[in-house]
Amino acid sequence: MIAEEDVQANWDEYKAVTVDVDRLRESLDSGNFSLMLLDEDVNIMIFKSDKTEGYYRGYANGVAANEAEFYCGDNLCSCYVDFGTHFYQISPTGDTAGNETIYVLYMTDYEKEKQRHDKYPIDPLTFEISNEDSLGHNISIEIFDPSNSLIFSENYSISPDEIIVSPDISEVLGRHRYVVILDDDHRFEEFATVARAAELVSSEKLYFNIVNNSESPMDVAVAIA
Repeated sequence: MIAEEDVQANWDEYKAVTVDVDRLRESLDSGNFSLMLLDEDVNIMIFKSDKTEGYYRGYANGVAANEAEFYCGDNLCSCYVDFGTHFYQISPTGDTAGNETIYVLYMTDYEKEKQRHDKYPIDPLTFEISNEDSLGHNISIEIFDPSNSLIFSENYSISPDEIIVSPDISEVLGRHRYVVILDDDHRFEEFATVARAAELVSSEKLYFNIVNNSESPMDVAVAIA
């Protein structure tokens, strides 16, 4: 589901789309292909790739400054193309229609973005860990931005009654994915959205609370930052 607050706060144009990941990968491997991004016909030249990681980097419309980045995994992909005056991004929404993943293709105009930023600053992404158990624990947290790029990775040892507060992690607008592993045993994913402050929306903050429960050793809560 594409949240209306995301549209109002972050994007100037958008469209829900599906992506043929195999076909996109073939186009990326060819090194030169065209994309229709909303109403703009864009030619992509790839000059750097890591096929093992599914990462591709290039430029658009023959201009080296027009940065283009793609991630193409087994089942999901993401895309970012920057023209200096505006940029496009394709990101998975987490929703499906039949067997197909729904993506959002959106455009952000930099001048309008500056106006929004001046009026409504972005709440940075943060999280908090607390340990209400009588034992110490180890916890690892990885965070991926809306383009599925790893932007944060940290391992913590937390003592009983200790609270750990993260630094500011991201000011990239959109849905971020957390991969959390507790004591090398319990693995789960959570999501939090970075948004603007004040009248529109505010960012979500995750609270990870370790408790004395062998079946469910961690409570997770989300609040508006």
